[in-house]
Amino acid sequence: MIIRLRVKHLVLFVLLPLSLLAIVAVVLPFSRSGTGTPALTASTAKDDRIKLLNTLNGSTGSKRMELIRTKIIEPGNLDTSYSFNVYIGASMTQSSQSENEEIYSPLLPGDRIKFLQEYILQGPADYSMLNAVKLLLYEYDVIGTMDDEADQALAAAVERISSTSSLARELTLIRAERALNSGNFTAAEALLKQADFPVQNNDLEMDARTAWLGGRLLFAQGKSREALTLVTTALEQYRVGWKELKKEYGGDELQSIHSGESGNGSSAEAFEQGTTDSDIRLIALRTALQSAVDMGIHTPATLQGTLTKSDGTPVSRAGIFLRAESEVHHSVMRNTEPYQIVTDESGHYQFRGVIPGFYQLQIGVSFAQIDGWAWPVQSDDWIEIKPGDDFTENIVLQPLLELKSPVNSQVVTGSSVKFEWEPVKTAAYYNLSGTINIEDGSFTTIVRQNIKDNKVSIPAEELYDAGGFSISGGTDNWKTIEPSSLLGFAGPEGRFSWTVDAFDEQGKLLTRSNGYRLNDDTVGNLPFFYYKSRTLTAADKLVKDKKLEQALQAYRRDYAANPQDAHALKMLTHLLTAKASYAKDKQAEDATIPLLIQLVQLRPDANFTFSLVDHYFDHADWVNYNKYYSMYNELIQEKPSSYEMAIHATALMFQGQLAEARKQFAVALEEDLSHRFIGSYLAAELAAGQPLTSVLELAKRYPEHGYRTSGYRWPLLISKLQSEREKQPEVFDNLLQEKLASYVAGESEALQQWTKEGESTALKNFMRAVLEVS
Repeated sequence: MIIRLRVKHLVLFVLLPLSLLAIVAVVLPFSRSGTGTPALTASTAKDDRIKLLNTLNGSTGSKRMELIRTKIIEPGNLDTSYSFNVYIGASMTQSSQSENEEIYSPLLPGDRIKFLQEYILQGPADYSMLNAVKLLLYEYDVIGTMDDEADQALAAAVERISSTSSLARELTLIRAERALNSGNFTAAEALLKQADFPVQNNDLEMDARTAWLGGRLLFAQGKSREALTLVTTALEQYRVGWKELKKEYGGDELQSIHSGESGNGSSAEAFEQGTTDSDIRLIALRTALQSAVDMGIHTPATLQGTLTKSDGTPVSRAGIFLRAESEVHHSVMRNTEPYQIVTDESGHYQFRGVIPGFYQLQIGVSFAQIDGWAWPVQSDDWIEIKPGDDFTENIVLQPLLELKSPVNSQVVTGSSVKFEWEPVKTAAYYNLSGTINIEDGSFTTIVRQNIKDNKVSIPAEELYDAGGFSISGGTDNWKTIEPSSLLGFAGPEGRFSWTVDAFDEQGKLLTRSNGYRLNDDTVGNLPFFYYKSRTLTAADKLVKDKKLEQALQAYRRDYAANPQDAHALKMLTHLLTAKASYAKDKQAEDATIPLLIQLVQLRPDANFTFSLVDHYFDHADWVNYNKYYSMYNELIQEKPSSYEMAIHATALMFQGQLAEARKQFAVALEEDLSHRFIGSYLAAELAAGQPLTSVLELAKRYPEHGYRTSGYRWPLLISKLQSEREKQPEVFDNLLQEKLASYVAGESEALQQWTKEGESTALKNFMRAVLEVS
């Protein structure tokens, strides 16, 4: 077996360093600095505005149009409407200091609107005019009550160009999309018909965009099956067209023709990977439509809300992205997002014609807007939008939590570290995480959870035991593990940092200490400290030198010489776990468990103990599983997490304690918003003789969310079981109970083999999905 740091260990040691890296890193490069743009005083900005207005107003004719283009349109176009310094969401946070710099403009919105309107009416009828239209629409959207003016600007632009040109078709598609987004489906349909004509250039992309809008419109009109057929056909035609273009022009020519795609490498590469803008749009829409058709959903919904700070200040000119379940695990690509909008002056946003399903919101803000603030959103924060919904979801930014000690590179010695931070009024508990700098970034792990007070003293041993390991260079070679991540807080040469998250009684994140602190007014205390309570051993120095095999031998010698040397024993298990995981070394696997047992005896620790729980669960060694699970519960001295309860429920089920397992599953699923064990719970309910109708309700109540997992997955599987049962109910029920009995008995290999034999059935698909859970 491969020793997996599963359950919370997987989260702590593997996922957190990845998911928190973007958040943790932001305080480091940007503290006590701006975004790279020199600070501007109000008087300087005013002087710059007057100077630019005088220059613009002192010009006429073509010279004036040229100045508007170079001073307003082109700078604005470099930083497009939906490009932001920071994107924050439940599943992903990203930032860019270099690519998305805020472009300084001294002009006020009213100034820009005036000159953009003028350029649209009097400037050259070319693609600069198109960009002027887009920028003007953005300014109107920020105001929030300018739909008529936006329509007039678009109509005026269309009147100035040939009705059969590529530019005319693009402007008409913009008009159609705005009509669709505003809920004016009749106008959108008429405009899409008007835009359905061939043009000399870019036909392939225009056709794809027309189909994308057409599919959304058909769904909004209640025609989900027709929408799915249209989009599926359009995607096939688009890919055929790209193959023909590639054959005709080759990679280099293709890249130049298709410049302007989504920045995912060359267009030829993007096509091969299926990631051009049009491809991404159509695939995402097809996925949403297929899900809607499968679930019998035919009615669109509306989502609206406001983005404000906790003091009530609206955040305007921020991007709001409504992202479907299948799309949340990649970064925002503003050219492909189906639901994107900018907040108006009151911070309001609204999406109409939304295909029902599970979504997460992501916001785009400038450094200035997020400076000193946090959006306390969590990975399991999902919005279920149902048919016909008029759903409201307000987003409220909270002030960053302030840290008190240790801070500002303080040197700490002694047998413990005392952490203290400013209390959050409504917080029920806090989680404290520590960050270790490594060669290519940083490595973060939770040190202590469920802290009731705003201060805590962490013993050295607990700090030393926190952490995992991080691979550098993107390889799976265990010898490339970062030494600093292996030693963690036991490395006296390292500079560490720490963060605190505050939660309410329901486990909802209230705010955190980690975020963007850019100015002297917001930067506060910097969360860095040194912990120099020990010196490196000879074995530690070998780890620092990346001589891991030699380090293993040295730690073995240290432990043999002193069986009370908990550090040597811990490092032995740490290194062997890494070796077993990455080098697939069977001897390392076999050697780790006895050492873990000795480590738990020498230094009883919840994390180490749960590694044994996990191991014995995998091997169905229920005697030792129960022994160490009981020990784990005593060590944590609190209620197990929902994940741990679900693991235990599964173990009880496999031990034949079905009634108790069902009770444990019920509690675990209620608390775990990801519902990752819903498949096991459904299997337990069916094994207990519960009807498919009640099990279907459970599947709907606890939608599973995860990477490439649909919340509709289990309801669809159960619905298909119901349909299959209708043909031969008695035969189906007998076979279902037979296979569930094999599952509960732990006969997974035989069951897996059965699912692969013969033709596919709903029952085989269900059992295969259940086996994947555990």
